[in-house]
Amino acid sequence: MKIPAADLKQEIARVNNNVNLSLFGTGLRKQRVTIVENKIIITADHKRVPALAALDQSDRMSSRLADVAILDEYKRRLKEEVIDQMGLPVVCVLKDYAPDYELAVTFILLKDAVIKT
Repeated sequence: MKIPAADLKQEIARVNNNVNLSLFGTGLRKQRVTIVENKIIITADHKRVPALAALDQSDRMSSRLADVAILDEYKRRLKEEVIDQMGLPVVCVLKDYAPDYELAVTFILLKDAVIKT
């Protein structure tokens, strides 16, 4: 199944924002979805969780461990939602977050390309 790129980007952004809402109770400030063949890249401006921002100042190792646990749960949820809501053939989801800049990059690898050219 091939989907127009603009429609796919909009739907991916909606699903990604909803996962953020479900996990953090707040949406993303802004995000951009890029699709290249069977790869989806999402760059997003996130608001740092205030408790983790405070912990960063005194114990970065503990906040980093919390970040990793949150990222793992986020990836699990995003993969599940992209498969369930969009029916896309997701192989894996990778994500990293830079707390100093409140920026995240998410990479979704699909089995096949899904956009119309």
